[in-house]
This record gives sequence, structure tokens and C-alpha cells, in this order.
Amino acid sequence: MAKRPKNNFKLRELKSKVLILCEGLTEKNYFNALKEDLGLPKTISVNVFQSHKVDCKGVVEEAIKKAKREGVETIYVVFDHDNQAKRDEAFKLAANKNIEVIFSSICFEIWYLFHFKNSTKAFASEAELEKELKKCIGMQNYEKNDFKHYSILKDKSTFAKLNAGKSRLSVIDNNYGVEIFNLNPFTNVDELVNYLENQKNK
Repeated sequence: MAKRPKNNFKLRELKSKVLILCEGLTEKNYFNALKEDLGLPKTISVNVFQSHKVDCKGVVEEAIKKAKREGVETIYVVFDHDNQAKRDEAFKLAANKNIEVIFSSICFEIWYLFHFKNSTKAFASEAELEKELKKCIGMQNYEKNDFKHYSILKDKSTFAKLNAGKSRLSVIDNNYGVEIFNLNPFTNVDELVNYLENQKNK
């Protein structure tokens, strides 16, 4: 009986699919720009939650559906405080489904602000935070969802991560017992940025 020829093709290690589901276009544009800058593969997908009524719990529910439908293994949901209801429900549901929550308070622009300064100031609204951000060099004409801002921020990423970590620890320490979804200011965007940067060499 003739021997079957050996298969000389090497088995490729399949990279796990990663989904980053964002509440809004500002977050999506930022992470897509970061992904492109790092040259990350298509297995890492950045999407925005498509709904007429956006709420943070809905973002988590949509992420769960997409994970089942598309075989996603690692999921990040990105949403803001923005005085939304159901923040507690969103965090609880995400924890039950092993979904990582990237949360900013009062809004995503706190992450941008950390590229220029450290701050533990609580902002009551998105408009108030954007006013503060526009005082920073290069951000005077800031507009939400504008793709160009990444080029201004990219070289300040290390500083931003340092500031985000310092502010987060300080705010948590000074608000013992307060749930993360009620903290202000707060962001852990730096954790997702670190994760994506670590995928570059894989």
C-alpha cells in the first residue's frame, strides 16, 4: 500500500478575534486610528454601537450578540458616564460575561485631557470638560468625532497613560466604597491602549 505524502504545510497559529465595541464615533475613530498606527491585524475589530437609543447596557448586550454570531473571543466595551442610567446594570452584565469595560467619566475626552495634564477635577458635563480640553495647545479647535486629533495626541500617549493611572488611584482612594461607574473623574482607556500596543509584536 502506497504511503500518503507528508503534508509539508506548517500549521499557523490562529489569533483570537478581538472586538472593541464603542458607544460613539469619538471612541471608534480614536481606536481605529491607533489600530492603523500600530499596524494591527483585521482580527482586531473596532465597531460602534448602531442604535437610535444609545445606552451603556445596550452596548454590552450588542457585544454579547456579536460575540456569539462572529466567534469573538476577547471583548471590550467602551462607554462613558455621561449621566446615563443603567451604568450599574452594564457593569454587572459585562462582569458576568467576562467582558472588559473601558469606562470614562464624565466622557471620553478625559482621556484626551490626560495627554496634556494630570487632573482629579470632577466635570459635571461633557461641555464643561471639552471647554477645559480646548485650553490645551493643539486642541483649541477640538470637535467631536474629528479623526485628525489622533495625530496631535499620539506622541503624548506615555504621559497620558501615566496621568490616567495616577488620577484613577487618587480618585479611588479618596472615594472608598464608591462603585467605579459613579466615580468622577475616571478612565481606564490606558488599559486598552496598553493591550493594543502589546498586540503589535504578536
